Amino acid sequence: MRRNKKIHASTVLNYLLFIVIGIIMVYPLWYVVMYSFSAPSQSSLDHLYLWPAGFTLENYRYAFSKKILFSGFFNSVFLTVVGTFVNMLFTVMLAYPLSRDNLPGKRYLSAFVIFPMLFNGGMIPTYLVIKGFGLLDSLWSLIASMAVNVYNLLILTKFFKSIPESLIDAAKIDGCGDVLTLVNIVLPLSKASLATISLFYAVQHWNEFLHATIYINTDFRWPLQVVLRNIIDMIANDLNSSGEVFMNPENFKMATIVITVLPIICVYPFLQKHFTQGVMMGSVKG
Repeated sequence: MRRNKKIHASTVLNYLLFIVIGIIMVYPLWYVVMYSFSAPSQSSLDHLYLWPAGFTLENYRYAFSKKILFSGFFNSVFLTVVGTFVNMLFTVMLAYPLSRDNLPGKRYLSAFVIFPMLFNGGMIPTYLVIKGFGLLDSLWSLIASMAVNVYNLLILTKFFKSIPESLIDAAKIDGCGDVLTLVNIVLPLSKASLATISLFYAVQHWNEFLHATIYINTDFRWPLQVVLRNIIDMIANDLNSSGEVFMNPENFKMATIVITVLPIICVYPFLQKHFTQGVMMGSVKG
Protein backbone atom coordinates (compact mmCIF):
# COMPACT_ATOMS: atom_id res chain seq x y z
CA MET A 1 0.00 0.00 0.00
CA ARG A 2 1.45 3.35 -1.02
CA ARG A 3 1.84 5.83 1.77
CA ASN A 4 0.75 9.40 1.30
CA LYS A 5 3.72 11.72 1.21
CA LYS A 6 3.64 14.53 3.70
CA ILE A 7 4.08 18.02 2.37
CA HIS A 8 6.41 19.90 4.65
CA ALA A 9 5.92 23.54 5.43
CA SER A 10 9.40 24.29 4.11
CA THR A 11 8.44 22.85 0.70
CA VAL A 12 5.37 25.08 0.54
CA LEU A 13 7.43 28.10 1.52
CA ASN A 14 10.02 27.29 -1.12
CA TYR A 15 7.35 27.07 -3.83
CA LEU A 16 5.77 30.32 -2.71
CA LEU A 17 9.17 32.01 -2.62
CA PHE A 18 10.05 30.88 -6.14
CA ILE A 19 6.61 31.92 -7.43
CA VAL A 20 7.07 35.40 -5.97
CA ILE A 21 10.61 35.65 -7.40
CA GLY A 22 9.33 34.45 -10.78
CA ILE A 23 6.59 37.09 -10.83
CA ILE A 24 9.07 39.79 -9.84
CA MET A 25 11.38 38.79 -12.70
CA VAL A 26 8.73 38.20 -15.39
CA TYR A 27 6.38 41.12 -14.71
CA PRO A 28 8.77 43.90 -15.88
CA LEU A 29 9.09 42.14 -19.24
CA TRP A 30 5.33 41.64 -19.44
CA TYR A 31 4.82 45.31 -18.55
CA VAL A 32 7.07 46.38 -21.41
CA VAL A 33 5.22 44.10 -23.85
CA MET A 34 1.72 45.30 -22.92
CA TYR A 35 2.86 48.95 -22.90
CA SER A 36 4.21 48.49 -26.44
CA PHE A 37 0.76 47.27 -27.59
CA SER A 38 -1.11 50.10 -25.87
CA ALA A 39 -2.60 53.03 -27.76
CA PRO A 40 -0.57 56.25 -27.26
CA SER A 41 -3.72 58.17 -26.34
CA GLN A 42 -4.74 55.74 -23.58
CA SER A 43 -1.51 54.39 -22.13
CA SER A 44 -0.43 55.83 -18.82
CA LEU A 45 1.95 54.75 -16.10
CA ASP A 46 -0.86 55.25 -13.57
CA HIS A 47 -3.46 52.75 -14.76
CA LEU A 48 -1.50 50.19 -16.84
CA TYR A 49 -1.12 47.00 -14.81
CA LEU A 50 -1.97 43.70 -16.54
CA TRP A 51 -3.47 44.35 -19.99
CA PRO A 52 -2.77 46.79 -22.84
CA ALA A 53 -4.88 49.93 -22.88
CA GLY A 54 -6.47 50.25 -26.30
CA PHE A 55 -4.68 47.42 -28.12
CA THR A 56 -2.85 48.63 -31.23
CA LEU A 57 0.02 47.62 -33.51
CA GLU A 58 0.75 51.20 -34.51
CA ASN A 59 3.97 51.34 -32.50
CA TYR A 60 5.43 48.34 -34.36
CA ARG A 61 3.96 49.48 -37.68
CA TYR A 62 5.74 52.79 -37.30
CA ALA A 63 9.02 51.10 -36.37
CA PHE A 64 8.99 48.74 -39.35
CA SER A 65 8.07 51.58 -41.71
CA LYS A 66 11.64 52.84 -41.29
CA LYS A 67 13.84 51.16 -43.92
CA ILE A 68 16.93 51.85 -41.86
CA LEU A 69 15.58 49.44 -39.24
CA PHE A 70 16.12 46.49 -41.59
CA SER A 71 19.69 47.52 -42.42
CA GLY A 72 20.36 47.86 -38.69
CA PHE A 73 18.88 44.41 -38.07
CA PHE A 74 21.06 42.73 -40.70
CA ASN A 75 24.11 44.62 -39.44
CA SER A 76 23.46 43.33 -35.92
CA VAL A 77 22.93 39.79 -37.22
CA PHE A 78 26.23 39.96 -39.13
CA LEU A 79 27.99 41.44 -36.13
CA THR A 80 26.58 38.80 -33.79
CA VAL A 81 27.25 35.76 -36.00
CA VAL A 82 30.66 36.71 -37.40
CA GLY A 83 31.78 38.45 -34.20
CA THR A 84 30.88 35.46 -32.03
CA PHE A 85 32.72 33.12 -34.42
CA VAL A 86 35.84 35.29 -34.30
CA ASN A 87 35.57 35.59 -30.51
CA MET A 88 35.30 31.84 -30.00
CA LEU A 89 38.09 31.11 -32.47
CA PHE A 90 40.60 33.38 -30.74
CA THR A 91 39.38 32.54 -27.24
CA VAL A 92 39.74 28.78 -27.81
CA MET A 93 43.13 29.19 -29.52
CA LEU A 94 44.40 31.15 -26.52
CA ALA A 95 42.61 29.27 -23.73
CA TYR A 96 43.86 25.80 -24.64
CA PRO A 97 47.61 26.59 -24.51
CA LEU A 98 47.11 28.51 -21.26
CA SER A 99 45.40 25.46 -19.74
CA ARG A 100 48.46 23.24 -20.29
CA ASP A 101 51.10 23.16 -17.58
CA ASN A 102 53.91 22.39 -20.05
CA LEU A 103 53.47 25.67 -21.96
CA PRO A 104 56.84 27.51 -22.05
CA GLY A 105 56.61 30.91 -20.41
CA LYS A 106 53.07 30.27 -19.22
CA ARG A 107 53.45 32.54 -16.17
CA TYR A 108 54.51 35.54 -18.24
CA LEU A 109 51.91 34.91 -20.93
CA SER A 110 49.17 34.64 -18.31
CA ALA A 111 50.27 37.93 -16.75
CA PHE A 112 50.32 39.51 -20.22
CA VAL A 113 46.72 38.37 -20.78
CA ILE A 114 45.38 39.39 -17.36
CA PHE A 115 47.05 42.81 -17.25
CA PRO A 116 44.70 44.43 -19.85
CA MET A 117 41.77 43.19 -17.77
CA LEU A 118 42.89 45.50 -14.96
CA PHE A 119 44.59 48.29 -16.91
CA ASN A 120 43.80 49.25 -20.50
CA GLY A 121 44.79 52.06 -22.82
CA GLY A 122 41.41 53.76 -22.74
CA MET A 123 39.00 55.03 -25.34
CA ILE A 124 41.24 57.45 -27.24
CA PRO A 125 44.25 55.10 -27.74
CA THR A 126 41.87 52.34 -28.83
CA TYR A 127 40.27 54.71 -31.32
CA LEU A 128 43.69 55.64 -32.71
CA VAL A 129 44.60 51.96 -33.10
CA ILE A 130 41.34 51.24 -34.95
CA LYS A 131 41.98 54.29 -37.15
CA GLY A 132 45.56 53.20 -37.80
CA PHE A 133 44.36 49.84 -39.11
CA GLY A 134 41.84 51.57 -41.39
CA LEU A 135 38.81 49.98 -39.74
CA LEU A 136 36.83 53.13 -38.99
CA ASP A 137 33.26 53.21 -40.31
CA SER A 138 33.24 49.42 -40.62
CA LEU A 139 31.60 46.62 -38.63
CA TRP A 140 35.02 44.99 -38.45
CA SER A 141 36.09 47.74 -36.06
CA LEU A 142 33.55 46.38 -33.56
CA ILE A 143 34.69 42.80 -34.11
CA ALA A 144 38.43 43.51 -33.93
CA SER A 145 38.20 45.74 -30.87
CA MET A 146 36.43 42.99 -28.90
CA ALA A 147 38.12 39.90 -30.32
CA VAL A 148 38.84 38.37 -26.89
CA ASN A 149 37.12 38.97 -23.57
CA VAL A 150 39.59 38.18 -20.80
CA TYR A 151 36.88 37.14 -18.33
CA ASN A 152 35.46 34.58 -20.80
CA LEU A 153 39.00 33.49 -21.62
CA LEU A 154 39.72 32.72 -17.96
CA ILE A 155 36.48 30.72 -17.60
CA LEU A 156 37.26 28.63 -20.68
CA THR A 157 40.88 28.16 -19.59
CA LYS A 158 39.72 26.88 -16.21
CA PHE A 159 37.37 24.43 -17.88
CA PHE A 160 40.02 23.13 -20.28
CA LYS A 161 42.31 22.65 -17.31
CA SER A 162 39.69 20.44 -15.63
CA ILE A 163 39.86 17.89 -18.47
CA PRO A 164 41.93 14.91 -17.25
CA GLU A 165 45.52 15.01 -18.42
CA SER A 166 45.31 11.25 -19.09
CA LEU A 167 42.95 11.91 -22.03
CA ILE A 168 45.41 14.39 -23.52
CA ASP A 169 48.29 11.94 -23.07
CA ALA A 170 46.26 9.08 -24.60
CA ALA A 171 45.51 11.20 -27.65
CA LYS A 172 49.19 12.04 -28.08
CA ILE A 173 50.14 8.37 -27.77
CA ASP A 174 47.67 7.63 -30.59
CA GLY A 175 49.51 10.13 -32.76
CA CYS A 176 47.36 13.25 -32.34
CA GLY A 177 49.12 16.57 -32.32
CA ASP A 178 47.96 19.57 -30.35
CA VAL A 179 45.47 20.68 -33.01
CA LEU A 180 43.90 17.23 -33.43
CA THR A 181 43.77 16.80 -29.65
CA LEU A 182 41.96 20.10 -29.32
CA VAL A 183 39.48 19.33 -32.12
CA ASN A 184 38.82 15.65 -31.42
CA ILE A 185 39.12 15.46 -27.63
CA VAL A 186 38.90 18.81 -25.87
CA LEU A 187 36.18 20.61 -27.85
CA PRO A 188 33.67 17.70 -27.86
CA LEU A 189 34.01 17.49 -24.08
CA SER A 190 33.50 21.25 -23.73
CA LYS A 191 30.16 21.74 -25.51
CA ALA A 192 28.42 23.11 -22.43
CA SER A 193 31.15 25.60 -21.66
CA LEU A 194 31.51 26.63 -25.31
CA ALA A 195 27.75 27.22 -25.61
CA THR A 196 27.79 29.37 -22.49
CA ILE A 197 30.70 31.53 -23.64
CA SER A 198 29.17 31.82 -27.12
CA LEU A 199 25.94 33.11 -25.60
CA PHE A 200 27.88 35.70 -23.58
CA TYR A 201 29.64 36.91 -26.72
CA ALA A 202 26.45 36.91 -28.82
CA VAL A 203 24.53 39.01 -26.29
CA GLN A 204 27.46 41.43 -26.06
CA HIS A 205 27.52 41.92 -29.84
CA TRP A 206 23.74 42.12 -30.18
CA ASN A 207 23.58 44.88 -27.55
CA GLU A 208 26.53 46.83 -29.01
CA PHE A 209 25.92 50.57 -28.83
CA LEU A 210 28.79 52.63 -27.40
CA HIS A 211 31.59 51.47 -29.69
CA ALA A 212 29.29 51.69 -32.71
CA THR A 213 28.59 55.36 -32.02
CA ILE A 214 32.35 56.01 -31.78
CA TYR A 215 33.69 54.01 -34.72
CA ILE A 216 30.82 54.09 -37.24
CA ASN A 217 29.51 57.29 -38.83
CA THR A 218 27.49 55.99 -41.80
CA ASP A 219 23.87 55.33 -40.90
CA PHE A 220 23.38 52.21 -43.07
CA ARG A 221 26.30 50.56 -41.22
CA TRP A 222 24.84 51.16 -37.76
CA PRO A 223 23.79 48.13 -35.72
CA LEU A 224 20.22 47.81 -34.51
CA GLN A 225 20.73 49.49 -31.13
CA VAL A 226 22.06 52.71 -32.68
CA VAL A 227 19.32 52.70 -35.33
CA LEU A 228 16.57 52.39 -32.73
CA ARG A 229 18.10 55.17 -30.69
CA ASN A 230 18.10 57.51 -33.68
CA ILE A 231 14.53 56.58 -34.59
CA ILE A 232 13.45 57.51 -31.06
CA ASP A 233 15.20 60.84 -31.43
CA MET A 234 13.34 61.49 -34.68
CA ILE A 235 9.87 60.85 -33.22
CA ALA A 236 9.64 64.33 -31.74
CA ASN A 237 10.00 65.80 -35.25
CA ASP A 238 7.33 63.59 -36.82
CA LEU A 239 4.13 65.62 -36.68
CA ASN A 240 0.92 65.09 -38.54
CA SER A 241 -0.84 67.80 -40.50
CA SER A 242 -2.75 69.03 -37.44
CA GLY A 243 0.46 69.61 -35.53
CA GLU A 244 -0.16 66.84 -33.00
CA VAL A 245 2.30 64.11 -32.22
CA PHE A 246 0.78 60.85 -33.46
CA MET A 247 3.42 58.64 -31.84
CA ASN A 248 4.08 58.59 -28.11
CA PRO A 249 7.84 58.23 -27.50
CA GLU A 250 7.24 56.09 -24.41
CA ASN A 251 5.13 53.55 -26.33
CA PHE A 252 7.70 53.43 -29.08
CA LYS A 253 10.53 52.93 -26.60
CA MET A 254 8.73 49.88 -25.22
CA ALA A 255 8.24 48.54 -28.76
CA THR A 256 11.93 48.98 -29.52
CA ILE A 257 12.84 47.10 -26.34
CA VAL A 258 10.68 44.17 -27.47
CA ILE A 259 12.21 44.25 -30.97
CA THR A 260 15.70 44.26 -29.44
CA VAL A 261 15.17 41.50 -26.88
CA LEU A 262 13.00 39.13 -28.95
CA PRO A 263 15.79 37.60 -31.11
CA ILE A 264 17.88 36.72 -28.05
CA ILE A 265 14.82 35.25 -26.33
CA CYS A 266 14.19 33.08 -29.42
CA VAL A 267 17.79 31.82 -29.47
CA TYR A 268 18.11 31.16 -25.74
CA PRO A 269 15.82 28.04 -25.55
CA PHE A 270 18.12 26.22 -27.97
CA LEU A 271 21.14 26.97 -25.75
CA GLN A 272 19.41 26.65 -22.37
CA LYS A 273 20.41 23.01 -21.86
CA HIS A 274 24.11 23.75 -22.43
CA PHE A 275 23.90 27.09 -20.66
CA THR A 276 22.59 25.62 -17.40
CA GLN A 277 25.29 22.93 -17.50
CA GLY A 278 28.21 25.18 -18.31
CA VAL A 279 27.54 28.52 -16.68
CA MET A 280 29.39 27.56 -13.49
CA MET A 281 31.34 24.53 -14.67
CA GLY A 282 34.59 26.27 -15.45
CA SER A 283 34.64 28.16 -12.17
CA VAL A 284 34.13 25.25 -9.77
CA LYS A 285 36.28 22.55 -11.32
CA GLY A 286 40.00 22.66 -10.85
